[in-house]
Amino acid sequence: MAEGEKQLSLRERNKLRTRREIHAAALEVFQEEGFAGSSVDKIAKTAGTSKGTIYVYFPDGLNDIYREIYADLSKKILNAGCNARDAETDPVQRIMALAAALLELCAQPETGRFYSLLSPTLRPVLAPVLGQASSEFTVMVAEDVQALRNNDSAADATVFAELLVGAMREAAKIVSDAPRKKKSLLAGLEALAAGLARSPDRTA
Repeated sequence: MAEGEKQLSLRERNKLRTRREIHAAALEVFQEEGFAGSSVDKIAKTAGTSKGTIYVYFPDGLNDIYREIYADLSKKILNAGCNARDAETDPVQRIMALAAALLELCAQPETGRFYSLLSPTLRPVLAPVLGQASSEFTVMVAEDVQALRNNDSAADATVFAELLVGAMREAAKIVSDAPRKKKSLLAGLEALAAGLARSPDRTA
C-alpha cells in the first residue's frame, strides 16, 4: 500500500481499489477491442462489476474513462521523466532522460497499446487533459537547449524544444506498436538532440 493510501479510510481505499479495477478492465478491453469496439458493458463484465457502478465512478461513461486513463498515463510519463532528468547534469542527457522515460512506458503492453490507439477522432474527448506532459516536456527541454545554445533567446530555444518533443511523440507511437525499435529510436533521438540543440560555433 502506498504511503498516502494509509491515511485513507477503509471506504476511501475501497473506492480507490474499485476505480483501479475499472481502469485495468478498460485497458484490457481497449487492447482486445480497440476504442471503436469498446463499451461500458464490456468493461463492466471484465471488471466483474455492474454497468451502474461504472457510471457512478465515470458519469460520462467511456469518455470519462478515456480522459482519466490518458491523464494517469501523462502523469506517469511526467514523473518518470522528471526523476530521470534530475539525475543527469549534461543537457543532452537530460533531454534523453525524458525521451527514455516516454519510450519505456510506451514499450509496456498496456500503456503502449492505449497510446497507439489514440486517434484524431479522440482529440475532442481528450481535450481537457491533452498535451499536459508534452507542455511540461517542452519547458524542460527548452531549458536544456538554452544551456547548450548560450546565445539563443528563450523563444528560439522553445522552437527547438517543440521540434525535439514532437520527435519524441512520434518515436513513442512507433515504440507502442514495435517495442523492439526502442533502442534504435533512442539512438536517433540522441543524435537529433545533440545535432539540433548545439550551437554551430560550440566546440567539442
